[in-house]
Amino acid sequence: MSRYQVGVFPVTEDGKVVLVTSRVGGDWIFPKGNVEKGRSDRAVARDEAYEEAGLLGSMKQNYTEFKTPGRAAPRLRLFRMQVWEALKRYPESRQRKRAVVSFEKAAKMLSKDLRPILKKMSKGG
Repeated sequence: MSRYQVGVFPVTEDGKVVLVTSRVGGDWIFPKGNVEKGRSDRAVARDEAYEEAGLLGSMKQNYTEFKTPGRAAPRLRLFRMQVWEALKRYPESRQRKRAVVSFEKAAKMLSKDLRPILKKMSKGG
């Protein structure tokens, strides 16, 4: 397994963040997945946003990396995504819930170890 995962920090045009539930446990998380050999981290992150949350949007070229203690991979690389559209139908729509919430509400929904990520990324990451 890779030493890190990649994902997106999705922000809507009205300044809200998009979260999804994990498939196991139902915890609120950022759309993310495992690194794939032969594919860029950015491409994988974009695909995860679509597959897990039905999100289409533009992404920054650079990422912000975080330590993720107690998670499957010890590090998480997040690309900031400006969401253009949240599709009603997407590959994992029956396996996950999606929430579009304020940063304040997201802080209450996320686990304690993901809150510092929210805080840093909300300031532009």
